[in-house]
Amino acid sequence: QHKNEFSDKARYVWRSLAKMMGVDWWEVDAVDKMGDAAALVIYGQQIPEEAPATIPVLLIAQCDDRQRKVMPADVRRFKSMQHHHPAEIISLYQSRLEPLPKPLYFDSETRVVNISRSSKRAHIGLDVLSTCFYFLSLENERQTTQRDSFNRFQRNFSPLGEAIYENPVVDRYAALLKSLLQEMTGDSLCKALWPNGKSFAVGLSHDVDRIRTWTFHKARRALRASHSSQPALARTAGLLRSLSFPENWLGNFNFITRLEQKFDAHSTFFFVSRHRHKLDPGYKLSSRRLQQGIRIIKKRGGTVGLHGTIPSASGGGLLGVEKEALQDFTDVQIKGGRQHYLCFTEETPARWEESGLKYDSTLGFSSHTGYRCGTSFPFLLHDDKRETSVIEIPLVLMDTVMFLESKQRLSAAQAWGVIEKHLQETKNNNGLLTINWHNSDLHPYDLYGYSQLYMRILQWTQEQGGWLASTDEVYEWWAEK
Repeated sequence: QHKNEFSDKARYVWRSLAKMMGVDWWEVDAVDKMGDAAALVIYGQQIPEEAPATIPVLLIAQCDDRQRKVMPADVRRFKSMQHHHPAEIISLYQSRLEPLPKPLYFDSETRVVNISRSSKRAHIGLDVLSTCFYFLSLENERQTTQRDSFNRFQRNFSPLGEAIYENPVVDRYAALLKSLLQEMTGDSLCKALWPNGKSFAVGLSHDVDRIRTWTFHKARRALRASHSSQPALARTAGLLRSLSFPENWLGNFNFITRLEQKFDAHSTFFFVSRHRHKLDPGYKLSSRRLQQGIRIIKKRGGTVGLHGTIPSASGGGLLGVEKEALQDFTDVQIKGGRQHYLCFTEETPARWEESGLKYDSTLGFSSHTGYRCGTSFPFLLHDDKRETSVIEIPLVLMDTVMFLESKQRLSAAQAWGVIEKHLQETKNNNGLLTINWHNSDLHPYDLYGYSQLYMRILQWTQEQGGWLASTDEVYEWWAEK
């Protein structure tokens, strides 16, 4: 209703939310131009008198102070009074709207009702679009200059506290709005989000940081009692058996693709094509083992993506060279990838655009699981100035984050509790859970139990009616929506 400098950003957010909800929409500047719309969504402060009483209306509060810097005290949590809505949502911007007869959400501190509805009206006294833009545009990261030694933002650097990344703020808003629309218009309004009516999706990917499974450091770690409940002799025997198994020296590509075939699933393997930094993977595309592995991946329906080197995250022209080299070697069109070490700077979206890559799957945390962008869904990156052409497929779960002693150091049993929480959240929101299981940590005769965890993820997803897909398949499906 109130056109201002945020209008284009609000449209960007609504386009993203509408895709996550599975609804078609168009913008009108007057109620009499609605045509045959099934519902009216207003971003403003009041419902026009001429709005027809027979049409459901969602009024989303538009705040007039979104230019201020958000402070920790602005993070407000709202509890649901209905079991079929997300149990809790977070808002950074609020505005009072007249409550309707049926209360839906209340402020956990003040107990004030901020979301309510009647049979054909819903009042959402939270600026949903401003809060979602804050997360989708990574505004929280621009509010601090703190970075680690690789110029990466970590969630403990957050000026609002890292708890805001525990749950997908944007996904829960999409789920809430979708639920309200369905309640007031009927289920036919919202289309299925995933192929064949699947209720949610799990994106499968593997960063290929090395071909062989074992290193001296990793073998020594596997023998420690703290990493296994098995006796020392059993751990030693298991390691020797694993070391003697050829698959462990051939990238585990055969093992992984056969495993995924059992669940009618494919995955994307991200490979580097250059070595520019001392911590970049050291293998070469000319390696016969690598050539054999890529043939196996392609034969079994897997796909190949780019694992950008550490310098290419900010260095102009580097990513394009790396993409072309990988395309020439594999003879496939490279659609997207992920930066090595999850290096992502303010320059990275521009680097991806100039290279012609269609999607990125870097935005996650290198030391924690969680929702760095406030969402698990694919969305077009926005740098606060403009909407880019790059689709981001956010990374939520990574194996090394959970088991490495320098990170969370979780046993397989402990890690499953974290994984299942994210899987259930994804299912609740009809979302996408993108995971990265390094090929070198997914192998026969695994001593950590993390290979079994990966199998358990595939099995849980299949049993719960989810779609198992490579990140390439996710991109292709979402880009067509």
